[in-house]
Amino acid sequence: MATNFNILISDPLHPEAVAWLQAQHSVQVNVKPDIAKEELLKSIGEFEAIIVRSRTKVDADVIAAGKKLRVIARAGTGLDNVDVKAAQARTIQVLNAPGANANAVAELVIGLMLEMARDLHTAFQAAKDNKKMSGYGSELLDKTLGIIGCGQIGKRVAHVAQALGMRTLAYDVIVTPAPHVEFVSLEKLYRESDLITLHVPLIEQTRSLINTKAIAEMKPGVFLINTARVEIVDEAAIWSGLDTGKIKRYASDFYAPNSPLLSHQHALLTPHIGASTAEAQQRAGLETAEKVYRALLAGTA
Repeated sequence: MATNFNILISDPLHPEAVAWLQAQHSVQVNVKPDIAKEELLKSIGEFEAIIVRSRTKVDADVIAAGKKLRVIARAGTGLDNVDVKAAQARTIQVLNAPGANANAVAELVIGLMLEMARDLHTAFQAAKDNKKMSGYGSELLDKTLGIIGCGQIGKRVAHVAQALGMRTLAYDVIVTPAPHVEFVSLEKLYRESDLITLHVPLIEQTRSLINTKAIAEMKPGVFLINTARVEIVDEAAIWSGLDTGKIKRYASDFYAPNSPLLSHQHALLTPHIGASTAEAQQRAGLETAEKVYRALLAGTA
């Protein structure tokens, strides 16, 4: 067994996770949350493990330079900022914390659903302007929620939505049963859902999954929520759907740089805050730190 493991933390990680690693035997922790790509390429050869979040891109060049690398870990769910194939080719273990942020993201989804149904941002502005609201909002009770991607986040969304009296449909390529969730075809989900929420990883098969054709199959006036990745939707198609009223409201925690949707009155965008709760970051950080340490000790990375 190696007498010392050199671990680089290249993105902000919860302080408790850093402290936990620093307290372990045979570990040297280097915290460089703002490290630039050039410096990373020069220094990565010193480390057996690297822990990242979303900022650092562990691409093929970084992996090639990491001569001692045994573990690459992301303190979060997705792995789209890690070249997994390049890592596998070097037999480097790639780890993440897939369930740590499930509740945080699910609560954001439910919050966005309530916001859109009751048009709360317009109500807040009306109160500031001392104006009355015109028209009516809607309730979530007895509405049908379509969940595309029913993993840990999708299942948590379903559980909370059911407590609000919603019918829950789901589509996933891998069906793992969930209480009171009806798994259906994508076509049936589009056809019957009043609200649709996206929880699929970004892979080639899901890129631009929500496009003009998909939107055409949805119910008129659908609410659409995206807390997955911006590339899963075609933003031009979303804009068109909002303009025609096919999509009544679009809420997303991800959007393209300088996205035109930032200026659309029926789009509600948040700046990637889904997993950004203190509780989720603590869970993700500690789970990732423990996984990295165990992998290094086991010598299986």
